[in-house]
Amino acid sequence: MKQFMIEMMTMMMPYMKPLMWLGVIASVVGLALLIMHIIFRSSTGGWVLLMGRIVLGFAIFFFACQIAGFFLGAAPGINFGDFSKMEFNIVPFWQIGAGFFVTALVLGFFGGRTREI
Repeated sequence: MKQFMIEMMTMMMPYMKPLMWLGVIASVVGLALLIMHIIFRSSTGGWVLLMGRIVLGFAIFFFACQIAGFFLGAAPGINFGDFSKMEFNIVPFWQIGAGFFVTALVLGFFGGRTREI
C-alpha cells in the first residue's frame, strides 16, 4: 500500500503546480471582488465568501498533501526554479497551504460582513 501511495504521489506531482495556480487565481478573483465591494459598494459579498471557501479548499488540500507526504517519507514541494539552469527553489506544500489559508480567512471574514441579506 505504501509503494502504491508513493507511485501515486510521483504521478500527481506534475499536476500540483497548475493546481496551485488555480488557487492563486481564485485568491486574486476573491480579493478583486472584495476591493470592488469596498470601493464601489457593489453587492459582491456572496461571491467573496464563495471564493474564500474555494481557496480554503485549496488550503486544506495542500495541507493534506503535506501530511501524506510526511507519512510516506517524502518532502513534497513545488519547484519555482529553472530546471535548465539547475535552479531549485522548492516551496513546501504547507507554506502554499498557509498562504491560501490566510487568504481564505481574509475573504471569509470580510465576505461574511459584506454580504447583503
